[in-house]
Amino acid sequence: MNIIKDKVFLKLAAGLAIPIILQDILNSSVNMADTFMIGRLGESEVAAVGLANQVFFIFQLIIFGVTSGSAIFMGQYWGKRDTESIHKVMGIGISLSLFFAFIFSSAAFFMPEKIMSLYSQDDVVIRYGCDYLRIVIISYFFSPLILSINAALRATENTKLPMCTTFISLFSNIIFNYIFIFKLGFGVRGAAIATVIARSIELLCQIFFIYRLKMPVAAKLSNYLKADREFLKGFFKITIPVILNEFMWALGTSIYNMAYKYSGTEAQAAVQISSTIQNLFIVMGTGCGFACGIMISNALGAGDIKKAISYSRKCLKASVLLSCFMGIILFLSSDFILLFFDVSETVKEYAYYLFLVTAVGIVVKTYNYTTIVGILRSGGDTKFCLVLDAAGVWLIGIPLAFLGSAVLSLPIYITVALVYLEEVMKFFVSSKRVFKNNWAKTLVD
Repeated sequence: MNIIKDKVFLKLAAGLAIPIILQDILNSSVNMADTFMIGRLGESEVAAVGLANQVFFIFQLIIFGVTSGSAIFMGQYWGKRDTESIHKVMGIGISLSLFFAFIFSSAAFFMPEKIMSLYSQDDVVIRYGCDYLRIVIISYFFSPLILSINAALRATENTKLPMCTTFISLFSNIIFNYIFIFKLGFGVRGAAIATVIARSIELLCQIFFIYRLKMPVAAKLSNYLKADREFLKGFFKITIPVILNEFMWALGTSIYNMAYKYSGTEAQAAVQISSTIQNLFIVMGTGCGFACGIMISNALGAGDIKKAISYSRKCLKASVLLSCFMGIILFLSSDFILLFFDVSETVKEYAYYLFLVTAVGIVVKTYNYTTIVGILRSGGDTKFCLVLDAAGVWLIGIPLAFLGSAVLSLPIYITVALVYLEEVMKFFVSSKRVFKNNWAKTLVD
């Protein structure tokens, strides 16, 4: 295969993708550690924390929209080695992210019961979820800064530091989880406290290292606030569709969990377990897609359209190969993974079948991530991505989730399999768009 023979591409892609993949594995391991350790408390606690984190899920994906939109520009500016403009973009992204942090933390603090009742009909689950939310919202102010700095580091081809600081966060999270959940007996509140401490440590480490090592993203505070009106106009023209894209997708995905409440607490617990494991197994494909975005943005910023298109083809092949490999591993290890969860046999049975659905679904899911996030967005084709993602979730995924769970009362794993049809639709539409090559544009001239 051409992708195997191209040693220059493989060296560049591996240098970017491997640290990103390792970081995403560590990031997913933070969530998995929470789920495993809370799983020792019972299925109500697992469901409560998983459902409470739907607020953070929506918030995080909006921030991802901001940082992803920022990364389009930062990657292209780095192709021109224009660090001054990179600092301006960082300043806009961080300011916007902190604004969203204030909105989401306020909502979670003042009306946690209303939020939790959207996802569960179980009073115990709602109570545990409220206890968790009121504490974990402190971390909402750390996450935007962490994600913004990570996006800037990745766009400037420094993918190792985010990996290292995420490892520190994982290590801290496990230690403090053990102390607060089990030693001090704080239960789900202990998990929230551990998350806050771990995220604060991660942020402090990031700031220390980028200034200590004098990385390109480091600058005086005033340099981050120099964007003029014309610069802001160009930034928001491309970035607003990305933010809306992530918000619409995150809200729609969260509504899936509202639909799943009609299948019962055991089914919801199984979905939370499956989602956590899926995030761990999907990282190789998404890491490749993210590295693809960096490479394409840098090439477009340097004005090399032909190289950007060549990279897009090779990255698609790589993401499919990696996701197929991870799907097979998940299929073979499903029984073993379930040994770590102290939940009922019904929950384990549901989770097992959900693992099998996921093992197949992650292939098309990571392919779509590469086409939408890695390729189309890198060239500024953000409006098309918004329409495609929103149509998939709202016109296909959500109706099928409610049809399977609330109307037909299907087993949860069949309902989730139906929801995956939205990814099948996006597979065909995004492929057609990518191979037309109209997305390959330089934005920073």
